[in-house]
Amino acid sequence: MTEGAGTGSGDHEYSTDVPYLRTFSGDLSPALLRLVAALNGFTPPPGAGFDYCELGAGNGDTTAALAAANPGSRFVGVDVSPEHAAFGQGLARRGGVENLRFLALDFADLGRADLPDFDFITANGVLSWVSPAMRQTMIEVAAAKLKPGGLFYVSYNALPGWAAVEPLRRLMMEAAAGPGSGVERARRALDVVTALSAGGAEYFAGNPAARTMLETMTRLGLPYVVHEYLQPHWHPRYFLDVAREMAGSGLHFIGQLPLHLNYRDLALSPAQLEVFKGVTDRIAFESLKDFALNEFFRRDVYIKGEQACSPETTRDYLDGAAFGTLLESGQIARETALPHRTLQLTGPLFDALIAALSAGAKTVAELALLPGLAGAGEARIRESLRILLIGGQVIPMACSAPPAAPPRGAIYDVPLPYNRMMLAQRLSAENPIILASPVAGTAMIISQLEAISLRLLTEVEPAARPAWIRALVARQPLRLRVGDRWLDDPGEKARVLAEQLDQLCARRLPKLLDLGIVAPRP
Repeated sequence: MTEGAGTGSGDHEYSTDVPYLRTFSGDLSPALLRLVAALNGFTPPPGAGFDYCELGAGNGDTTAALAAANPGSRFVGVDVSPEHAAFGQGLARRGGVENLRFLALDFADLGRADLPDFDFITANGVLSWVSPAMRQTMIEVAAAKLKPGGLFYVSYNALPGWAAVEPLRRLMMEAAAGPGSGVERARRALDVVTALSAGGAEYFAGNPAARTMLETMTRLGLPYVVHEYLQPHWHPRYFLDVAREMAGSGLHFIGQLPLHLNYRDLALSPAQLEVFKGVTDRIAFESLKDFALNEFFRRDVYIKGEQACSPETTRDYLDGAAFGTLLESGQIARETALPHRTLQLTGPLFDALIAALSAGAKTVAELALLPGLAGAGEARIRESLRILLIGGQVIPMACSAPPAAPPRGAIYDVPLPYNRMMLAQRLSAENPIILASPVAGTAMIISQLEAISLRLLTEVEPAARPAWIRALVARQPLRLRVGDRWLDDPGEKARVLAEQLDQLCARRLPKLLDLGIVAPRP
């Protein structure tokens, strides 16, 4: 569940012979981490001009995209694999991302590296795959390199959820034993467990979690199996143990993702709320909550130093930030289903808020001046925004200035070199197309069809587009599907691609303009 852990290699801390899957993790966005802190009443680090480090950066896609989306801040990606670090540095070079560097380093060497102090340090999944000694080293280094009030994000396989799957991992380790590359060993292991499941083994028949994990392995492929299951150190963690280790280095738990888990009335069932009524300590609550939810994976945020939390801090953050959405107009859900409750986002106030935020990022003060919201008052707008944020329909943005409306018949460009590089890469399931938004301060993954449509819109004159599409279909075997049907005929593929461009212009283009991913050509 990580892009690739950066750990020691001399004592076989982590296997590095198989590059990890390329992906983008939006959880690592500085804007989202600031939101976690603020909603829990803690003062977040600055939203601009900050220093950011990802430990275990893998191929570097997340760090590179975030650096491209936050050009005024400084980013460092660290991974033990020289191949990963070189790939990430190549992304930065080809994408013109000058505020980023990658280092191939063991965690134990970070303290001696020439690094600044950081406002944000992230480690996606790393805690689950390192030895206790290396885990303690990573925590100590993070504590030493964070600025006071800086945030440390850690995600990890959690207990008690993973207890039901530990036998599956043990079986795979035994099946993978012996010679061969990581991929070869993973194939042996996956073949064994697949055969057992297909043969009706009672472990799988009576263990839905194991069946789900097997489906995930089959879907994500052998590199995922190598990194998730076949590492020499594999340690699902109890939250309480992690929180105590962090506290020993001056790092204190303040919140988690997804956001609804920070609110007991949203995280727990009514019956569970009764059981938890007398639990007021946050650490004790989180520890017990994991049993109530049978937690498999935690995404936690820690802060350096003791800091009091207050509702006023949350209010000040909501008043000072701009909010918007990555979703197209009409795509914002009017209800968000949580495990034990459904958030209703209906009524005149939500109607006006959603319409305003769909059109561009705005602050609470700007929203309060709009005709449809003028009588609501900032307090009600603030609370409704909080619900939209918890429901994942709205996000904090880096700026609130809306782009100028393009003239009719405008010709468009992709302003960021990083995004142009992403669109130009070979179309493949192994190459995600991650586009950075300098307006949102984060990034998004788009489909191959959307990428082709964007290239047509920004690189090809209208009259030349039919020939360009035919040439693309002829030279590159694209797998296209309409509904449940795969397309084989080249002419039909060309027709679908042309229709996709029309759909992008009609539906997707306004949001891409709003996010600064596309802009009218000067």
